[in-house]
Amino acid sequence: MADDDSATSPDTTSDANGSHRTRLESDRAEAGELVRGLTPRLVAELVGAAQSPRGSFRGCRGRAPEGIAAVEYVATVRIDAGPAAPDDLLQPVPAYLSGSDDVVESTVPGGRRLTAPWGDLTVTVTTRPAAGDFLLVTVTGGCHDIPADEQDEWLDRGVDDLT
Repeated sequence: MADDDSATSPDTTSDANGSHRTRLESDRAEAGELVRGLTPRLVAELVGAAQSPRGSFRGCRGRAPEGIAAVEYVATVRIDAGPAAPDDLLQPVPAYLSGSDDVVESTVPGGRRLTAPWGDLTVTVTTRPAAGDFLLVTVTGGCHDIPADEQDEWLDRGVDDLT
């Protein structure tokens, strides 16, 4: 998605023993599972359709002079609202974030956002009415340090189709 509304997790962990691989792959699996679980529920609530559920690794902290020092997994899906959707598209969302202890609402330019921790992940659901009747759901894993020689490996993995 060109419009990225995710909040980067402040958790940055360092590991010299390769456990970053386990954590990144775990984040990938959990984020994909969460997007696949939330999508049909929110589609039903909004009487709409899901567009482009996908995920990928991306850099979340740089390394000087150039490069990536840490990587996170980000999964996104756009959920378009149908004509019978509630006026407030965020209204049904908190019920589906019930696994979270703390749902925070904030404003963003032209809209509103709900953010909730979900285990080691962060779930963000954003609506911007001026941009259209849709929700952007973003699930972000932790920001994990990687060795310099693994930068290309993580960033070149491509995009996962989460349908």
